[in-house]
Amino acid sequence: MSQRIRVIVSIVISAVLLGLVVVYCINWWMPADALDWIIWSVMAVVGILAICRISNLAKMLGNKDKE
Repeated sequence: MSQRIRVIVSIVISAVLLGLVVVYCINWWMPADALDWIIWSVMAVVGILAICRISNLAKMLGNKDKE
């Protein structure tokens, strides 16, 4: 049961991080400077990694439910 709660909390944290990244990328779309483009790109990569983490954690949670 403890492992299941840990996975659910990790999913929630990743979803919050993804939400923050989406808000950042939408609010600061089309940056003017090169440094701003780098920061925007890094934030986009973090968002993609958050999506991958959520999907992997959901798979783990699904496997735990079958057992």
